[in-house]
Amino acid sequence: MGRPKRIYPLGKYRLRAPKDAEKDKTYPVELEYTWNRQIIRKTTNVFVKVADWNQNGNQGRGEIRVSHGNEAKRLNQLLLARVERIDSLLAEYNEKHPNQITVDVISGFLADKPLARRDQGKDFVEFTLERLASDYSRNRIGRSRYENGKSCMNIFQTFLRATKQGTYRPDSIFVGDMTPELLDSYIEWRREIKQNSDATINHSLTPILKACAYACEMNIMEPAINARIQDMRIVTKVSLSEEENEFDGKSLTKEQMLALLEYYRTCMEPRRKEFLEMFFFAFHACGLRVVDVMTLQWKHIDFARNELRKVMIKTNKRHVIPLTEPALHILQQWQEKREGCKYVFNLVKESLDLDDAEALYKARNNATKCINQSLAVVGEQIGLPFSLSMHVARHSFAVFALNKGLSMSVVSRLLGHGSTDVTEKVYARFLPETLSAEVARLKEEFTPLEII
Repeated sequence: MGRPKRIYPLGKYRLRAPKDAEKDKTYPVELEYTWNRQIIRKTTNVFVKVADWNQNGNQGRGEIRVSHGNEAKRLNQLLLARVERIDSLLAEYNEKHPNQITVDVISGFLADKPLARRDQGKDFVEFTLERLASDYSRNRIGRSRYENGKSCMNIFQTFLRATKQGTYRPDSIFVGDMTPELLDSYIEWRREIKQNSDATINHSLTPILKACAYACEMNIMEPAINARIQDMRIVTKVSLSEEENEFDGKSLTKEQMLALLEYYRTCMEPRRKEFLEMFFFAFHACGLRVVDVMTLQWKHIDFARNELRKVMIKTNKRHVIPLTEPALHILQQWQEKREGCKYVFNLVKESLDLDDAEALYKARNNATKCINQSLAVVGEQIGLPFSLSMHVARHSFAVFALNKGLSMSVVSRLLGHGSTDVTEKVYARFLPETLSAEVARLKEEFTPLEII
């Protein structure tokens, strides 16, 4: 009758050596499976001499002889553990999918990317990074979002490793293994361990959610799972407390600005004083972004017209900013100590190529981090209830301008926004003083009704 056909194959090791093998040369050990008269091999990183290999050892699976040296026992244990793991995966697959083992399935298990899976063994982090690179190459996202996305995925891998939730490697997980429960754990980890705010966590979820949506479109993720994952963003709670309405947390009040100016006057640290001058310049230069402060050149300044003319880094559009007396005063101070230099402020190297997106991104990050660390200390010392940063200068200018009666369209142009929609979205809630003044004007037009 003959022997019954095995329902799934068992692996064994062979030494990949020619018939006329050299005595002192080492050859690779390969893991081999035979199925339907086809041989599937996977090379290991183990190399031994022919004399140190015993094909009949380990019940015919092959083993390294003791003559190989002290490493023989450890290597045999590693080889045995790997073949037993793949054998068990094949047994488990056959139990779930009877009589459906193929050469492709075995090859997938050998490559640690089992094709039997719906996601075909795609690594989620690699899949997400591929999507980010694709979007960036097609100008669907900018350099900043691309780099931030990569940073988020690095932190996600740290989370997998720290919480031991990786599937096939400590810091790796298959696309199909992504679940809402895992993201719940990730959100909690970022809150408790990384001490991130809800807004920061939502930003970190963006590349993950987009990758999951795309995976669902490619039919490598269950639609029901993706639908639940897409609902994982944290909903920001709206507080109606009087304190929050009075203080937005992102801009300086007049009193706080005066306190900051007083700190500057008494500051004894030269570099910190320079950072404060950059902050004040950004404020007086109509909320100039930090990347444009950093890349500001003397050729951009027209002292005759009291104007700053520059192609903005973020929008890539030429922008004209009228310079106030305080802004001009700061420039004149720096002109004296930076005579002959290309850039106004001492933040980047003269050799920086502004057309090199990667170099510019790194320079901006380094400069911003350095400035903001120093400003944060200043903010603490003057008692600010939030972290002081260069971007606060931009917000402060916008709020001051709006509350002084400048129209939304004028403020939008001064800030260099693409449209007033952007300005309204960010700053419409910062208009209590302006709105109160406008409503007060109505009193002159109407006579109160008499109470009957």
